[in-house]
Amino acid sequence: MQHPFLLTPEQYRAILALCRAMIPPGERIPGAGPQTVIRLMAFMEDLGDAGSRIMSQAVVALDWAAVLYAGKRFHALDADRQDELLSTWEQSSTLRWPLFVLGNLIKVAHFDSTELFGAYGVDWPKGGPPEPARWLSQVECGEQWEDDEEIECDAVVVGTGPGGAIVGKELAEQGHAVVFLEEGKLYRRDAFTGSALQATRHFYRGHGMVASLGNAVVPVLMGRLVGGSTAINTGTCFRTPPWILDEWCERQNSDELSTENMARHFERVEQELDIRPNDDKTIGPMGGIVARGADKLGWSHFKIARNAPDCDGQGCCDWGCPSGARKSMDVSYIPKALARGAVLFTETKATRVVVENGRAVGVVGESVTQKRRVRVRAKVVVLAGGAVPTPVMLLGQGLGNRSGELGRNLSIHPGVPASALFDEPVEVYKYIPQGVGVDQFHRDGILLVGVGLDINMAPNAFPGYGRRLTEFMDQYDRVATLGVLAKDSTQNGRVRVGPGGSPLITYWLQKQDLHRIREGTARIMELFLAAGARHCYPMGHAMPLVKNMDDLARYRQRNVRASDWTWTVFHPLGTAQMGHDPNTSVVSFDHETHDVQNLFLVDGSTVPGPTAVNPQLTIMAMANRAAERIGQRLE
Repeated sequence: MQHPFLLTPEQYRAILALCRAMIPPGERIPGAGPQTVIRLMAFMEDLGDAGSRIMSQAVVALDWAAVLYAGKRFHALDADRQDELLSTWEQSSTLRWPLFVLGNLIKVAHFDSTELFGAYGVDWPKGGPPEPARWLSQVECGEQWEDDEEIECDAVVVGTGPGGAIVGKELAEQGHAVVFLEEGKLYRRDAFTGSALQATRHFYRGHGMVASLGNAVVPVLMGRLVGGSTAINTGTCFRTPPWILDEWCERQNSDELSTENMARHFERVEQELDIRPNDDKTIGPMGGIVARGADKLGWSHFKIARNAPDCDGQGCCDWGCPSGARKSMDVSYIPKALARGAVLFTETKATRVVVENGRAVGVVGESVTQKRRVRVRAKVVVLAGGAVPTPVMLLGQGLGNRSGELGRNLSIHPGVPASALFDEPVEVYKYIPQGVGVDQFHRDGILLVGVGLDINMAPNAFPGYGRRLTEFMDQYDRVATLGVLAKDSTQNGRVRVGPGGSPLITYWLQKQDLHRIREGTARIMELFLAAGARHCYPMGHAMPLVKNMDDLARYRQRNVRASDWTWTVFHPLGTAQMGHDPNTSVVSFDHETHDVQNLFLVDGSTVPGPTAVNPQLTIMAMANRAAERIGQRLE
């Protein structure tokens, strides 16, 4: 028999058996089968031969591991025994994580299909036609250069996310010649089809598989495309809370980032992106559920503001906006910069900052696949790749670390969801993911926000397999979800240069972090029960359903470990600390590195600490502030 992607018969048999056991057929959803294996292997091919080989070998190892528990290989067991064994492995400290990684890959491969979306009455794929635009003439793919091409400009900006796009646009509007280098591709509306597989393969850094290591494996999700993470997030926009800005000012012994000094920068970005609270039409039934539960408990709740004034609520924000309604950097600031004469080179990785006599004078870049080089000479260099790529690049070159602080002080905003089953239709996949929030416990470091998981994302948040997963997804049209955004209790994370120049991220969740997550998820379930939920699903490994307040009291007494949760992280911050003293910080309050003149860092790396809210508006406001100061340098 010819097996997909040249799997051996043993590998194919093991993978197919595991897929079928993890996702058996339900009343609504079809079970996994050969097509699931084909989609899974197509995704694994993008990770290279090594990735496919490791995954195939891991599945075979699990197939043999069943012998120790049941006396037979996994594929030879009947369906009941396979289901029992999956539950046993989920509680095993040794097998839980390989099962979790393989399970998530299998879940995405299965649920990311037209057949599954059709089971819920949802059209898929999505994606509207891209509109013609004159500014596209200013975009060039790095693969099309002549090798060793040289360009001169006033400012070269590495990265097109919330930091780089704003700096580049503001400088271009001041009349300066700007060149953007972006490692990812430019994608437009027709590429945003709502496919999780396509998004993770093409839009996310490291195919969505970058993670921090410590007392838990925590995925750290970052964009790798024009617009950066702003092109694949929920559009949620919070100003930095005044009490957080006060903390920063006190710690830095400076009022540079005070509420008063930052106000006009927030206002500038909010006007540019038309940021406003969501309306009931795009929030959907989740708004009523949260209001009902919060009002009964006397808790403060609110409608979240977003940069998507014309949103039509297709619910797939994390895979790219198919309507173009969200004003991410790729459809807002970048086009305006290009319209003012800036140039954008896509699929171009900045490999080295050129330094002469202690001053940055340009950047060397390479096209991603052909490795053709371009040299961009500039009066100022702006690195804006993000809180992970920026320190990796500088550490690899040995720049900017006189203080020893570069790559340190990482915060990540650890997050965990909790769900509940209701009698009424909720259908979160037909509305925006983050429509409402609860800020009753915000000053305690706990913010509750909507998490409308799409059909191809929800199974990965649910930490179970087999019949439990099928039952959950059969009823998914009546499931509501909120998430905990916890303010990090410490900034103990660190980014280093790993094998092959890839990022090596370490982060240890502290007792206070775990307390906030447990208390935050308990608060979510308390709200859902008050709103009339049948029962709640705490999204941790092998955690029982919560059906009433007695169950909730027992849940609060659980001795949870970091590895007991299914973590989601989108907000790495703080790896290039800002300050006056070059012995304790990486950049000045002008965003210029202490060690190299005319080298500016403008991204999440320079945000002084956890913002306790989604940080994209914070990064944008700080970038607007930085653009003023860099512009003064260029005058």
